[in-house]
Amino acid sequence: MLITALIAAVMSIAAGACIRAWAFAIFALLVAIGFGGVAFVGGSSTVAAIGSGIAILVLMEIGYLTGVFLSGALRRNARLRQSNSADSVSAASERQQS
Repeated sequence: MLITALIAAVMSIAAGACIRAWAFAIFALLVAIGFGGVAFVGGSSTVAAIGSGIAILVLMEIGYLTGVFLSGALRRNARLRQSNSADSVSAASERQQS
């Protein structure tokens, strides 16, 4: 269970940087249904299987949001670095022309 949760979290974080929210929502829902189905077939009660399906779904959604946040922060940081370096280059060229 722990390894499955870890794999789901890592996949969700990676997906947050790559795919759209609606595509991930469909994927996560299918994974949660499958995970709950496997738990039910494995001998868990219906309530426990639904609970584990919901738990993996929540974990995947949190991982996705984390991936979206980290990806956005890295992109913003790269853009700021690029604009700051372009500003310093233009400022240096203006000083040389003066």
